[in-house]
Amino acid sequence: MSYCVNCGVELDASAKKCALCDTPIYNPNIKTTDTEAKAPFSDTPIVPKEVKTKFIALVISFVILIPNLVCALLNLFFDPENLWFIYLASTSLLLWIMFVFPFLTAKLRPYLMWGFDTLATALYVAVFYAKNLGGEKWYFGIAVPIIAIVSLCVLYFIYWYRQRKRHWTSKILHFFIDLVITLSVSALCLYLNNRIISCEILVIADICCVALVFFWLYANKSKKVRAWLAKKVFV
Repeated sequence: MSYCVNCGVELDASAKKCALCDTPIYNPNIKTTDTEAKAPFSDTPIVPKEVKTKFIALVISFVILIPNLVCALLNLFFDPENLWFIYLASTSLLLWIMFVFPFLTAKLRPYLMWGFDTLATALYVAVFYAKNLGGEKWYFGIAVPIIAIVSLCVLYFIYWYRQRKRHWTSKILHFFIDLVITLSVSALCLYLNNRIISCEILVIADICCVALVFFWLYANKSKKVRAWLAKKVFV
């Protein structure tokens, strides 16, 4: 057993230099032969087996399902007049569809996931509307148009992104364009439903996003600006 004279780390018989400080190894007490000693580790990379995503998704599904069933039983037995477990169940269902359900499919289908996510979001908001939270007209006057425009913007972005490889500045540009459209429609819906204060906040945010759209539009066309940004953000 040998130790490095520089840092004191234990050395393997097959090592030619210290693994910690790169000091060359020479031990006169060890007879060198033409056959090198066996390396302490294999040079062949070990590739792990494919992770069974469906099994993991099923486990997560049961983990989500059990507390929902417990809360539902407690609610029905001890407080049947106030069905508060519906909020927990709808939230769990929304999260399951968005983050767990894609792992149960054999192949990732963005358009199918988009459809399920849109429907799940609309139903999730409808649960709160059914309880008449925030008024009677806000669902069809505000929530449905906003969900629809966000869904259409996401659908366009998916279609645009899948056509060919895009530069990262182009992705950011289209993200802010979609954000401007979403904020504009949301502000219009709030204005038509007499939500003036919320509308003003969205208008200010919309103006800021428009300024960012012009900046990224210029950055996307200028190679110098793109190179400078890539250097600054390490892209």
